[in-house]
This record gives sequence, structure tokens and C-alpha cells, in this order.
Amino acid sequence: MQSNSGADQKLQRGSGVFPEFHIVLQPIVDLERERIFAYEALSRGSHGENYAVLIEAIDPLSVPLFNKLALAKALQLADELQLEATGTKLSLNVGPITGMDADYILHTARQYGIKASSIVLELTEGVRMNCVDLHRIIACHRAVGVLIAIDDFGAGYAGLNALATCTPDVLKIDRELITNIESNMVKKTIVKAFAGVCRRLKVRIIAEGVETMAECRTLQGFGINLMQGHLFAPPAACTVPALCFPDKLRRRLPRITREDRQWLRNAIRQ
Repeated sequence: MQSNSGADQKLQRGSGVFPEFHIVLQPIVDLERERIFAYEALSRGSHGENYAVLIEAIDPLSVPLFNKLALAKALQLADELQLEATGTKLSLNVGPITGMDADYILHTARQYGIKASSIVLELTEGVRMNCVDLHRIIACHRAVGVLIAIDDFGAGYAGLNALATCTPDVLKIDRELITNIESNMVKKTIVKAFAGVCRRLKVRIIAEGVETMAECRTLQGFGINLMQGHLFAPPAACTVPALCFPDKLRRRLPRITREDRQWLRNAIRQ
């Protein structure tokens, strides 16, 4: 671990201004390769409060500084846990990001010895943002080697227009489209279409909020192998989460057989 006295001093100053919070990690698993693709970093309060609740107690003018503090804490944790050495990426989802944050992210990552190519920056599609601003933010970060993901896709305002204008590296499908997908024809149709579009655009797709084997098997039938959710591991604070993968999960997720494919075809037709 490198010495980061300047960053540590900034963290110390910020911790007295903002509500107490910490970074939790949740794995994004690659079922095809049987490995962890990335760990998503999220801000949580001392009692489990999410980002939206945390910033309610902060002066709006101070929120950008809070976001930078959260980014620094996430990168610091990744350094302490040596995530990059395991070949996994750090997916940052700690608050809205602007184009001006690109230099800050790169500088802070360098302080902790983390390569830009090991970082995935999640932009929340649920936040109202015009495509010009989104394109500028993506261009700024992509120029320094950071991968760009659109989070909560399907829950926001820009939707397909953002995908067409700003083609990200990764698309994360909102959990509302995933829950009980195996029994919902509309959800199946939408997600299957998203998966097809992303394959053609060479955009990686992640299914969020996967909690049941039925959801997992349905998504695999659409060719989606990057997943995140409590089926694999809940978020964990200050440590690498205990993961139900690959040993236990491999037994629960056998290779898809001919019978499985027939089951999936029948499920999709329902």
C-alpha cells in the first residue's frame, strides 16, 4: 500500500463535515467464466442508510464534495483489500458524477496504485440528465481509461436515447425489470430485447437484483451471464463479501441441458 498522507488528510477533514458513512462492496459475478467481474462500491450510513438518505442532511452545495469523499473512500478500500491483484474491477456507484470529476478520479486512483482500466464508473440513469451532458461525462472519463456503465437502465428518463447517443461500455438493467421475470411476459420481452441490442452494440449487460434461481436461469437463457444480487452475496462493509460462488454455486447452476432449454422456451412463450 502506498503512502497517501494528502488523501488521508482530506478524508479526515471531510469526515467531520458529513454524516458518518462507510463503503460497502457487492460482487458482480460472471457465470460464464465462473469468476468475479467487479465489486460495486456503495455509500451506506452507520445504520444502513443509502445514498439518497445520507445527502438529505447535507447542504446541496456540499454534495459534490461528499461525492468526492465517497469516491476516495471506495478507492482506499479497494487498495486495502488489494482487489486489483485479484483481477477484478471496482465499480463506483457512490453518487452523481460530473465531467470535472474525471481528473479527480484518475489522480486519486493513482495515489492508491489503482489503474484507470480497473475502474467502472456507474452513471445513474434515474438521474435527470440530457444526452449532451451525458456524452461529455462519458468522453471525459473514457479518455483516461475508465469504463462507463449506465446504472438502473429502464428506470430513468433518457432510456434508449441515452444508449443510442452515448453507447456505454456496460449497461446495468434495473432490478424492477428482473424481479419475478420468469413469470412476467412483458419483462421477459423487454430484457430479451435489451440483451440482443447490447450484443450487437458490443455493450456488456449486467442484471441487478437477482435473488432467485428462476430469475437467474431465465436471464441465462437470454445470454446474460453478468449478474449481481443477494442470490450470490449481499453488500458487505470493509471486507470482500462472502460469495456463494464458484463451489456452492456451481452445484446449484449446472450447465444448461436440452430440458433446461425447453423449459426456458416454454417460459418465454408464457
